[in-house]
Amino acid sequence: MKNPYLLVFIMTFLMFLLLTNTIKGQLYLNEFMAKNDTALPGPEGDYPDWIEIYNAGPEAVMLGGYFLTDEPMGGDMHQISSAYPDSVTVSAGGYILFYANKGEESSVLNLNFKLSSDGEDLILIAADTTFIDGLIFGAQEADISQGRYPDGTGEWLLMNDYTPGAPNSNPLDINEHHMTSSISQNYPNPFRTNTYIEFSLVRTDNITISIYDMSGKQITVIADGNYHEGTHQIEWNASDVIAGHYFYTLKTSFGVISRKACVIR
Repeated sequence: MKNPYLLVFIMTFLMFLLLTNTIKGQLYLNEFMAKNDTALPGPEGDYPDWIEIYNAGPEAVMLGGYFLTDEPMGGDMHQISSAYPDSVTVSAGGYILFYANKGEESSVLNLNFKLSSDGEDLILIAADTTFIDGLIFGAQEADISQGRYPDGTGEWLLMNDYTPGAPNSNPLDINEHHMTSSISQNYPNPFRTNTYIEFSLVRTDNITISIYDMSGKQITVIADGNYHEGTHQIEWNASDVIAGHYFYTLKTSFGVISRKACVIR
C-alpha cells in the first residue's frame, strides 16, 4: 500500500510550485517614466525615473529579494530589500512604485540605477532568478510615461496622462502622433518551430523586427526594410534556437515596441 503521508507531501509540494509559478506569472512591469523632469516628485524631493509593477493575481506579493535591472547581460542587478516587507508588498490587483534614482538608499523603494531616456532594457526577475517580465523601450519624451493598456497584458503605449500607482489611462487620452504603429502577440504562443507576428503601420515607414534572447543578445532579424501603411504578417522559424523566452521588437522611426514569445520543445 502506498504511503499516504508521502502522497500528501507530494501533492502539497506540487500545489506550492503551481501557486508560486502562478504568482510569478501575474506580476507585470506596467508603467515607467524615463525622463521625469517635472511630472512626479520622489521621496527625496527630486524628480527620479520611476517604475510601476502591477499585481494581477488574487494574492498580495512581497517583492523583497526580487531584482530590477536595466542590464540585460545580468550585470549590476538591483535586489529589492526585504528589510521592510510591508513597504515592498504589492496587494492583489494593486500597484507599487519604485524610484530609479541611482544610489539613494534612504528607502527600500529606491533603485541603484537610472533609466536612459535614449532607450534601453528593463527587466523584472524573481528572487530565484526566474525571468518575470521585461521590455526594450525606445527614446522617451520629458514627462510622458510609457505604460500598458489594458494593465498587465496590453500593448506598451506612450501616455500624456501618467498614472503612477493607479490603472493606466484609456488609449483615447494618448496623443495620436504616438500611436503610429503596433505589433500583436505572436501566434501561436508558446510555439515549437514556427510562429507568426503581425504588425500595423499608419504610414509607410522603414522598420526592423528583431529577435533577442533574455540576455539582450540579438538572435536574428526577421524583417528589415520599407513597408507600406497597413497590416503585415511575418513568420519566425525558431527551429535553430533553444527553448525559452525571447523578446521580439518592432523598430520604426517613432521608437521601439517589444513583446515576449515563448519557444517550447
